[in-house]
Amino acid sequence: MLEASRWRRLALAIGHLSRPRSLALGLLAAQPLWVVAEAGTENTDGTRAATIADAQDNPYLYLDWFPRSQLTPAERALVPPVCGGVYIEPPRLYPDANLLPEEAPMRATADSARWLEDGTAQLRGNVHATQGYRQLFADQVDINRNDNTAHLTGAIEMREPNLLVRGKSAEVHTVSKAASIEDATYVVHEQSVHGSARHASRQASGELILTEGTYTRCEPDNEFWRMSGGEISIDNVERQGTARNVRLEIADVPVFYFPYLRFPVGSDRMSGFLFPSISRDDDNGFDVAIPYYLNIAPQMDATIAPRYIQYRGTGLELEGRHLSPWFSTEARLAGLPNDKGGDDEDARRLINEGFPEDLVLPAKGKDRWLVNLNQLGGNGGIWRTRIDYTKVSDADYFRDLDTANVQVPMNVSSRALTSLQQTVEGSLTSEHWRASIRAQEYQQLVKDRFDTFSQLPRLNVDGNYKWGDWQLLMEHELTSFDHSDTQTIRFIDDVDDPDSVTERTRDFINARRTRIDYGFGWDKQWLWGFFNPQLTGIYLGYDVDKAFLADPSQNTPEASAAQLSIDSGLYFERDGRLFDYDYVQTLEPRLFLLASTDADQTDLLDVSDIRQIDRKSNNLLYDTSLFTFSYDQLFRSSRFNGNDRIDDADRAAFGLTTRFVDPTSGRDLLSASAGQIFYSENSRIELQGFIEEVPRSEFAARLESRPSDSLRISSEVIYDDTDHTIDRGNVTLRYLDPDFRLLNVSYRYLRDDEEFDNDGNLTQGPVKQADISAAWPLSSRLSILARANYDLTFDRELEYLAGLEYDSCCYRARVVWRRELDNDLADVVKPEDLEYDEGIYLELQLKGLAGLGGSVNRMLSQGIANFEQREVLKQ
Repeated sequence: MLEASRWRRLALAIGHLSRPRSLALGLLAAQPLWVVAEAGTENTDGTRAATIADAQDNPYLYLDWFPRSQLTPAERALVPPVCGGVYIEPPRLYPDANLLPEEAPMRATADSARWLEDGTAQLRGNVHATQGYRQLFADQVDINRNDNTAHLTGAIEMREPNLLVRGKSAEVHTVSKAASIEDATYVVHEQSVHGSARHASRQASGELILTEGTYTRCEPDNEFWRMSGGEISIDNVERQGTARNVRLEIADVPVFYFPYLRFPVGSDRMSGFLFPSISRDDDNGFDVAIPYYLNIAPQMDATIAPRYIQYRGTGLELEGRHLSPWFSTEARLAGLPNDKGGDDEDARRLINEGFPEDLVLPAKGKDRWLVNLNQLGGNGGIWRTRIDYTKVSDADYFRDLDTANVQVPMNVSSRALTSLQQTVEGSLTSEHWRASIRAQEYQQLVKDRFDTFSQLPRLNVDGNYKWGDWQLLMEHELTSFDHSDTQTIRFIDDVDDPDSVTERTRDFINARRTRIDYGFGWDKQWLWGFFNPQLTGIYLGYDVDKAFLADPSQNTPEASAAQLSIDSGLYFERDGRLFDYDYVQTLEPRLFLLASTDADQTDLLDVSDIRQIDRKSNNLLYDTSLFTFSYDQLFRSSRFNGNDRIDDADRAAFGLTTRFVDPTSGRDLLSASAGQIFYSENSRIELQGFIEEVPRSEFAARLESRPSDSLRISSEVIYDDTDHTIDRGNVTLRYLDPDFRLLNVSYRYLRDDEEFDNDGNLTQGPVKQADISAAWPLSSRLSILARANYDLTFDRELEYLAGLEYDSCCYRARVVWRRELDNDLADVVKPEDLEYDEGIYLELQLKGLAGLGGSVNRMLSQGIANFEQREVLKQ
């Protein structure tokens, strides 16, 4: 290893002759490249200043490595907090330093130089040669002009941008610029790669080949992992490397042998095998997938992953991605032929008790598959396209198999999904108009539910014109709702009774719906308030299939209404001061009025007299439900989410909001809102009938606070002042600070009637759930991970999670224990009878090489709110 004092002697500036030739030799007074200064300071030109203290306290200065303590504040801010330092190249302060080598003359300085009669040039002492951005340092250099070679001895140092190679002797071809170095050490600065080799050669193409060498991205004082032995090739231009006959060593222990391996140098992707995904559980046994990543082109790649599941069989997963100026496409396929059925103890028990095997294990012996396509199209112009399509072979696919390497974009755990969306949509947009056409279906993943209606297709044409504060809105919608006329489902109704196999059949009424809304209004805004009156005309009509109608001649029911709405509000504010802290308080009353003509929708209710008819289609309800009541719903022009009903409830809604605002940041320190709706009549249209004698809505109150940039608190309560009960409530705390401390606390309540079985056990009751989760650093690298989701109604845990995370510049390791309800038989076993599934999961990511156990990251992202945002901030 080169001593630190030797580094300073090698890092010298050079001058150049007034008449440069192809090779210029000079004996010049040497000045250090880096001015001696105090540790962690900067030169006047903005470059970093090396110090005597650096050399004494940093044994890895010869690798351009600087620990965090020796960095300037500006440099330290650019280093990830999990890293203990960074590689910094010295500035190139010599002539032609920014030119390509082929565009610049070669220049050299030394303590002494002489020409021999055979044409050999000998340079002795502190030799520094440059040609463009390429530099060479050595103790002695012998240049043979006849064969264009240079032999270097002593402390050898070769530099290019982003590359440093050191050794004790070297041979350089001055024409091709190829070089070979003995006993070499090297650094690739931007990628934080370093290592050593018995023999290193730099090809004319710039490729670095190491014989009996090592490769790692770990910090030089903490090499947790490295590849060693054989031959390692690093292409710093293509940002990729290859290794032959090498072994992977972790903590100095060989753990894997690679006859051939390709790996990225830096963050660029490249083809090659990824680390296998390995897991085990009681139902599936060992689950092993070995993915191969295929970097087809800069805008296209794919992953192919053969998968072996001990108790189910062998399958394959595929993922492809493509990016073009017009489309962004992701496609995923997975297949498992002839599923063996798994090894589920609960399933065996039910079969032994006499339950049909085709209901307990419906996928046994079947081919299992998944298809997923996500595409966004459009170039920022008038057209857009969107495809969101996911379909599986059966309802149990995700609960049984999930996926190993093909990750379908989901907002929740795939095992908790109840349906899958299949949507294809295209649109055209102009200055005032937007036209779209959409086809949409849903696949049910719950066995005791009937399929929902498909929209095949839905056509929308909407217009928007503004003249100052005046606005005209025109909405036109035509939708064809499609469903099989009759559907039969079969399921187990009671797991305690083998004779409880239930079969249900329902008839469904298909229809075409037309909805037209025209609105003309005045949207006036002032600093002190706003006033927005609007007059709206609504038409709703159906063309209903006659098959199941009570009166087939009444197959075109329709309704219409005219509505006047007024949305208005005022803003009052005052300055205040509390505990030497300035604030601005606002008072914001808001009034919303809606008056509607009589929208006779009687013909939309109970259109069939068949007993087994679907209740929703019997009332011509296809995509419509009531909004979940909240403070924001006070000021909506409709209580319905969807277009199957015209809201005919004349009403006045009053709300009041007060805010305490930080005048410096504009952040709401505290915001409190409350309000209620008052109805003018006792009768109004509901989803499947009429409501009477309900003069007012529930009372809605909301509280929000953001006392700091890192902390957010919110709460909402829905109170029924008639029954004097709380119908719904929640409180949530979210904390995430720049030090990556993450904490979530939440509680939610939903009132529901209690029901008991014959033994007095509670089978249904109010929803009362508490959820606490955290990712809390114990140090800059070690963090604890935890979650507790508890059901207070049934006094049981829903999910417990605890783990540790160690994150450094070199690797990241996570070990997590999880206990959760086993949903594999969720459609068969009653919720209170579900068993628990426990497991310990390990994730190891060798940064710059590969990772093992990627499912842990998905588990944490789905279980701990804001965990993905924490990961982004740590980059």
